[in-house]
Amino acid sequence: MDHEVKRAIDHMLETNPVRKVFWHMDEKVEGLTYGIRQGDDAVVVGDTVVNMEGPYPLKIGRKTGLIHTVSDIIIMGAKPLYALDAMQVSNMAEAEEVCEDIKKQSDGLGVPIVGGNTQMEDLLLPCVSFVVVGKIINKPIPDSGMQTGDKVFMIGEVVEGETGERVARAKVKFDTVIDLVESGTEIHAAKDCSRGGWFGNMCEMLIKSKKGINITSIPYAKITRYMGTHLVSVPETEAKKVIEIATRHRCPAVEMGSVKDELTVSIGGETYVEKEKMEELIKNFPFKKPKI
Repeated sequence: MDHEVKRAIDHMLETNPVRKVFWHMDEKVEGLTYGIRQGDDAVVVGDTVVNMEGPYPLKIGRKTGLIHTVSDIIIMGAKPLYALDAMQVSNMAEAEEVCEDIKKQSDGLGVPIVGGNTQMEDLLLPCVSFVVVGKIINKPIPDSGMQTGDKVFMIGEVVEGETGERVARAKVKFDTVIDLVESGTEIHAAKDCSRGGWFGNMCEMLIKSKKGINITSIPYAKITRYMGTHLVSVPETEAKKVIEIATRHRCPAVEMGSVKDELTVSIGGETYVEKEKMEELIKNFPFKKPKI
């Protein structure tokens, strides 16, 4: 477990040098509230939310790339509107096959592909990237708003299998989160479980929120794997509502633990990330609270 914890934390820190290079770009965009400095799941300008993912190896992107990109729009408290893709292919026959698979994702999620780019450069490996644009429902949900006493839930099934199964699982999860938002559920923080697995993503939420956690259940033993589930942090008074809405959608929802002031990460009563390490991570993590 200690090795997996270190791996998750290291993975979380990988892109920080890149973010530092672009740190002052946020100042150049009027109306931007979530950008480089927030490092959240998507960028927010006014009530518009934009996310880009990839390049994915073609085999992965054609099965799940659009799903992954939409996921970050949803977890910011927004509805996805439309998408674009950019692909590198070996030939046009391959492009047509890939587009058919992407269309399955698009139709299943209700997020139309309205443009993009297709190219056939000799020296590039086949790959695909996606951009999704959405609109905030009520207000943006940050990954940095955890509060003491919050209950943290993991929502949704692991997004795996063939394209149809992935779309079905993702749609259940997306509908559940949108229902939570539209019903006025108080959500202090939320994040998509992607890079670094659920443990790495939870740690990023804690670092940005300057909080610790007592983890009381582990829904998936391999803490560093990509899963495509959602983490939501809600007041204890909203926990029942989360379960009720998830049940209505037949969506798995596991209560994972409670947020605390003490800057440690404990699992089953044993501390896996000490206070000194959390303080170091908070100090060195490039982050600024959103302008809201």
